[in-house]
Amino acid sequence: MTDTSPLAGRGRRLVATLIDLFVVPLVSVLVLLVSGVFENAEAYAGNQIYIRGFLLGVAGYLLINGWLLHTRGQTLGKTIMGIMIVSNGTSTPAPLWRLVLIRALFFPTLYLVFFFPLTLIAIIDQAFIFSKKRRCLHDLVCGTSVVVRSDVGQE
Repeated sequence: MTDTSPLAGRGRRLVATLIDLFVVPLVSVLVLLVSGVFENAEAYAGNQIYIRGFLLGVAGYLLINGWLLHTRGQTLGKTIMGIMIVSNGTSTPAPLWRLVLIRALFFPTLYLVFFFPLTLIAIIDQAFIFSKKRRCLHDLVCGTSVVVRSDVGQE
């Protein structure tokens, strides 16, 4: 890849996110069933349900996407859509620590639609895609961009 890889279009990013939004919860539910984290009544007490739900979201995200993020700078949805996450201004996949420690923590907020104050985080994060630079808030925080893979072609 060259340093001039084109930014991924908003449509491709949206479809990639929708794919991940469909697949990751399925894996999270499997983790939930296998681990039994919600088997007793205490699991539903207080804020524990939100904390456990958030951690299950991160676990599901990493089970599906961890290896792809590490080796190719892609999630499953980004792989299917032919786009990848790179360090901003380069065509080099972003370091794993940025992808896991920062981006993976933003992803579960997309599922918090029933807890309105936290839903604002996801809305604000995703709204940044409409800026000229096409970078979500999590991209700005991580120092990453999403580009079209050079072997895929442009939109």
